[in-house]
Amino acid sequence: VKRLVIAGPRQAVFEEVEMPVCAADGVVVKAKVTAISAGTEVRVYRAIAVDEAGGFMHETVPFELPIENGYSMVGEVVEVGAKVEGLAVGQRVFAPVPHKEYAAVATTDIIRLPEAIPDEEAAMLSIIEVAHQGLRQGDPPVGGNIAVVGQGMVGLAALAFAEAYGMRTAVLDTDSIRLGIAREMGALLAVSPTEEDANAQIIDLFEDGADVTCEASSNWAGVRTAMEVTRTDGTVVIIARHTENPHFNPVGHPFLGKRLNIVTTYAYPDDYHRWCKRRSFALTLELLARRRLHIAPMMTHEFAWHELPEVYKRLHEGD
Repeated sequence: VKRLVIAGPRQAVFEEVEMPVCAADGVVVKAKVTAISAGTEVRVYRAIAVDEAGGFMHETVPFELPIENGYSMVGEVVEVGAKVEGLAVGQRVFAPVPHKEYAAVATTDIIRLPEAIPDEEAAMLSIIEVAHQGLRQGDPPVGGNIAVVGQGMVGLAALAFAEAYGMRTAVLDTDSIRLGIAREMGALLAVSPTEEDANAQIIDLFEDGADVTCEASSNWAGVRTAMEVTRTDGTVVIIARHTENPHFNPVGHPFLGKRLNIVTTYAYPDDYHRWCKRRSFALTLELLARRRLHIAPMMTHEFAWHELPEVYKRLHEGD
């Protein structure tokens, strides 16, 4: 069977591997649809990650190549381990695994899918949950004003969740296509930060700035913008990871002058607490099944399995 690997910088290839063995407490899943994360996966495709040794950010290659890539699959259970209960051959499931034809998956990572959710939307689960956790970390008020800086996949997902929860939204991005998608998804205002009065437009829309701003641009200029459009005593959530050192004092004004709260997020916790991974995923699936969460506009292209190497090349080139 085939799996996709990154064999070297900007080298995505298929490898033939043995059919995975089903563990007694696991299942084997045959892939139907996988989603590509245009951020994390492209960094792996470029063989670039972040080394934070010594307090400085350096682009480096800390992992061994070849390496599998991807983490969001929808498929069908084709084999069930002897100790597994509650899962059966033929069931449609989600699994956070790389791009491959068949995957052996622990049952703790398997999520059964409601029939009402299309494969393509369900395959986005790992990616959009990062935004879900980020928005939740900001503790937005009911009916609050939410700004999102950056409208890549995570930024658009943050917008989608804010809309699903009945919040008023505004977004910033330099890409006109992304801004158009954001408007389609319900943003009251979608503006480019290159416009001279972009920040003022958001502040005016919300009368005194956003209650919570999600920063999803991976750009330090985006962090500064997030601070500027957030109201006094508001909250900035850093969702994106930054690979460079800041070009400004991040704890100067407006951080201190506006008494901002800065919080961070990183994916989703596995262990049980108020919003563990399984509970949060279940809520997201319910929102999708009830058509409260609208993410279809985020999916702009669909490709055949054999086209994956070319897709990575196009994403690397900014397509």
